[in-house]
Amino acid sequence: MPPTATLAAHLAGISAATVPAAVRDRAGLVLADTLGAIVAGQGDAAVRAMVRRHAMAGGLCRLPGTDARAAPPMAAFLNGFAGTALELDEGNYPAGGHPGIHTVAAALAEAEARDANGTLLLDAVIAGYEAGARVGMATRLRPAAHPHGTWGTLGAAAAVAKLRGHGAETTARVLEVAASLGLATSATAALRGGSVRNAYAGMAAQNGLLACDLAEAGVSGEPEGIAAVFGRVVGDAFDGAVMVEGLGERWLVTEAFFKQASCCRETQGALEALELLLAEAPVAPESVAAIEVETFASAAALAEQAPAASIAGRFSIPFTVATRIVRGHAWTEAFSEAAVADPETRALAARVAVREAPALTARLPRERVCRLSLRLHGGAVREKEVVGTPGDPDRPLPEEALREKFRRCAEPAFGSRWDVAWHAARHPDGLADLLALF
Repeated sequence: MPPTATLAAHLAGISAATVPAAVRDRAGLVLADTLGAIVAGQGDAAVRAMVRRHAMAGGLCRLPGTDARAAPPMAAFLNGFAGTALELDEGNYPAGGHPGIHTVAAALAEAEARDANGTLLLDAVIAGYEAGARVGMATRLRPAAHPHGTWGTLGAAAAVAKLRGHGAETTARVLEVAASLGLATSATAALRGGSVRNAYAGMAAQNGLLACDLAEAGVSGEPEGIAAVFGRVVGDAFDGAVMVEGLGERWLVTEAFFKQASCCRETQGALEALELLLAEAPVAPESVAAIEVETFASAAALAEQAPAASIAGRFSIPFTVATRIVRGHAWTEAFSEAAVADPETRALAARVAVREAPALTARLPRERVCRLSLRLHGGAVREKEVVGTPGDPDRPLPEEALREKFRRCAEPAFGSRWDVAWHAARHPDGLADLLALF
């Protein structure tokens, strides 16, 4: 059987009866964490502006954390746009990106439109995550491409196909159509201050619904179009055998990582090393003579000392380290436009140097190592090395820490009912309706 048909048959068979309880439990954690990121992102000024522009009285879909409604495709876009705005969403190392936000953004919109129950929503999240992450894992993206908006379109489409009850044959057609509906994304957009990067996942979620509509209308995709697009167009190579290896045994949703800070994952090795040093003894910004960070290549690329905008600050190790020292945290406000423009923080970021250590790059993907050296005025040097960060699959956060993250994300919009929303998203199996999520 061709790889796409094999994957589609697996996705069509996903249900509460076929997916192990531990996998469904982990998928509930991904759903809850991603919902929190979406609700928190509704506070972003650009997200608010887009919601005002596209809200529709009587729209089928509620937008989490707001009183607004929208039509399903626009709701999927706005969910994805909000969920990436603050860089709080989960990710997946084998996939090389963030399957959750692409999948959940589309699944929430489609589930609302169809008045689906919690069990079917969770089935869709698992199917979409599996589809997107497996295509990502099998792809070697071109270095200039950002993963958002590329293979995530297939994750969104798979989630929608599951909610619409499609079998293996139709799901395969949906995937082949979706393969051609990804974006030409730029990996450097965010580093240079281009917040258009935040729209990538939303566009993929929207196009996931479109892929299903097109396939249902009789539109066909390129035969084995996944390999064509991801092996030759946006990617340099694609391995169909890798995409389907271990289906039903290895569930990539169980390999998700979760964040505690509002910045790119590749900044967070340096951030953890700094946190460990600060736990030993506090450091005042004016006492810092220089900070040197040595890490693997993809993290070392985040070396901009003078970020041009809020999003660029989230993708800058120098700024992330500096704002943590100045503000005492790395939560959302530490990356606001005002924080990025703060003279004290920018002066400290200018004293943070980042470089690649080839020996550390060579340790990928087994280990993600970061070394931080803090030199104080007067000559004292404090150093710390970390391998990975809290929230990685091999360094899981306590569930209470993720619940607290959700509270911080959702309480401003939900008030005291944030806890009800957490439990509904965390354990959706058996929910008769999805009202608590919105």
